[in-house]
Amino acid sequence: MKLNLRWKSMIIISCCLLLVLAGCGPAKDTATTADGKTKITFYTWYTKDQFHWDDVYAAWQKKNPDIEVQYVGLSEKSDTDEYIKKLDLAAGSGDPIDVVMVNNANTYAQRVDMGLFAPLDDLIDFKYEDEYLADFAVDGKRYALPGKRAITYVLLNKDRLDKAGLKVPTDWTWDEFREYAKKLTAPDHSYYGVYFHTWASQTLLELLNQPENNSYLKADGTSNMDDPNFKASFELRYNAEHEDKSAVPYSDAISQKLNYRDQFLGGSASMLVMGSWMNSNIAGSKESAPDFKVAVAPYPKNSADTKEIYSSNDYDYYGIGAGSDKQDASMKFIRWMTTEGIQAQGTDISSWQKADVSKALESIINNGTHPENVDLDSLIYTFKVSKGINKAPAVPYLSEIEQEVNAEFEKYILQKQDIDTTITNAKAIVQQIIDANKS
Repeated sequence: MKLNLRWKSMIIISCCLLLVLAGCGPAKDTATTADGKTKITFYTWYTKDQFHWDDVYAAWQKKNPDIEVQYVGLSEKSDTDEYIKKLDLAAGSGDPIDVVMVNNANTYAQRVDMGLFAPLDDLIDFKYEDEYLADFAVDGKRYALPGKRAITYVLLNKDRLDKAGLKVPTDWTWDEFREYAKKLTAPDHSYYGVYFHTWASQTLLELLNQPENNSYLKADGTSNMDDPNFKASFELRYNAEHEDKSAVPYSDAISQKLNYRDQFLGGSASMLVMGSWMNSNIAGSKESAPDFKVAVAPYPKNSADTKEIYSSNDYDYYGIGAGSDKQDASMKFIRWMTTEGIQAQGTDISSWQKADVSKALESIINNGTHPENVDLDSLIYTFKVSKGINKAPAVPYLSEIEQEVNAEFEKYILQKQDIDTTITNAKAIVQQIIDANKS
């Protein structure tokens, strides 16, 4: 694959990583502790408290007393950007990385391309399609197993819903969403109907519920920018903010570096389109808890005529470091962690097909400090009706596409250029990046 200059520069910066991995031979389980246990390292961005590591590790040791896992958290704030920078430095320095996590398709595809992950195909001794809801194959090879599964849904302040005489939506469209947002905005704008975050994914709202062709690229790697729902997604954001006056201004979000959790849990916004990693937040913690009832609604549809309710699925990726000499033990851990381990953790929904989703949701909410503040029925219902989309395989330069297209969106949402110019520019930019990376 031909890489563009920006990506080449990233590889040059990480050249130590490539040199370390280039010399790796066949992996064997050789390192042991003083008492004869195999010792593996586990790299993640989660803190031990967030990961519930004590509970997870106790469950692991009961079944696997012969394998010791060293927890290596690379961010005290669970900051994934900080984690990735430190992970690259650790790999480049030759640190022993046995089990490694990443949190999105772009980062995963980039690190596979750089050689950070070992292929798992020879280590998989089960029928993959019968076990997991997602497949992360790259060029026909698997380098990771799926961890937690997060769907995209809508959180609502049910107290404000009740005050406005609105029902918890069970099947709705983006047009209806806009009407809710207007009715859930305070007349004096002391709170808004909705908060949209600054992530590039939040500019693609009417694409993320399409079962196919739901990103910048199609499955064959060609541009998907001719899809009319790109323009519709941009206009949805613009109209909610500038016409309806129901969305927290984008300029505020970027200038004040607003936190999406705080915006919803603190009451500054009545609705939030977000991933279901928010489940534990809405149930309350020692740090924060909503002082209102929270309801959950499925992701809105583009048309009322659409039968199924589709939602973007996000996952954590568990892989093995290409330089690991303990691949058998590492595979045993990631296989356990992505099945029984997530259930022992009690904070997330598993991608394992044998997991009991309703039971897991009840456990997550009941483990919170204020479980009574969550409309559990609406949460369980939303998971039951939400169907996952088929995402196009990630490519190493997808993050550059996101960055460049989002820059055009910013000009539009900040009223520096019109929608037609924005879409024309975005189309041209995406094609240029594709052409620069043709093999």
